[in-house]
Amino acid sequence: MSNREQIIIGIDPDTDRNGIALLDMSTHKLQVQMLTFPHLLDFIKERYHQFAEIDKWDFKVIIEAGWMNHGNYHIKRWQGKQGIASLGVDQGRNEQVSRTIGQMMEHWGIPYEFKRPLPKCWHGADRKITKEEIEEITLQKLGRLNQEGRDAALLAWDYAGLPMRITSTTLRGKPSAKKPIFAPK
Repeated sequence: MSNREQIIIGIDPDTDRNGIALLDMSTHKLQVQMLTFPHLLDFIKERYHQFAEIDKWDFKVIIEAGWMNHGNYHIKRWQGKQGIASLGVDQGRNEQVSRTIGQMMEHWGIPYEFKRPLPKCWHGADRKITKEEIEEITLQKLGRLNQEGRDAALLAWDYAGLPMRITSTTLRGKPSAKKPIFAPK
């Protein structure tokens, strides 16, 4: 199938609401939402039926897998044992959501892939991508997004191999240089 007849779904799993981004490769348009676990599964199954089974488009689900990282360095030196234990519990719950989504894709026969989180090289808090940066990369107004939604959109965009160029205006809030800056992969 051609690249233009492809749907890529990026998922940033979370215990409460998962970020999910549907990228239509024929138009390069993103649809980003925040969905609870059961609604996420319904969304994927419906889109798979619509695009892959009826329209015969290529279809792939990309699931962020934080558990593939070699370590977690979010611990601050002033945190006590209880705070550190709480972080571990939260990370384990997110890992389980990620793995369970993968199990459901396997069960339904939907093509999927686990992907390590992308490097944090942006200008937001903790070097996470900002709304302005993701909108400049995709050349789309994406509306209100939280971090999981932005990460899901970035995951789908990166998997598709689409360009991630941003100008110095986005990075610094100053007049843009003529030459674009490329975000490292």
